[in-house]
Amino acid sequence: MTPEEQCILEFLRSAPEAFFSRREIARKAVKRLEYEENRNWVDQPLAALIGRKLVETDGSGAYRLRSGPAR
Repeated sequence: MTPEEQCILEFLRSAPEAFFSRREIARKAVKRLEYEENRNWVDQPLAALIGRKLVETDGSGAYRLRSGPAR
């Protein structure tokens, strides 16, 4: 697992039942300077986490930790 993926999971664990927008995850999961340098850093690691069924989406672009067993 990449450091970026770990940052995302750590952020989502702060409120496991809540859904967060991609932008909010990108802003709050890393330090401000990292976000300012690359606002799209979250795209690749978030897609990987969804592919491994660790993160789920509600269909409207919000994400959270998968609540049930991975399918």
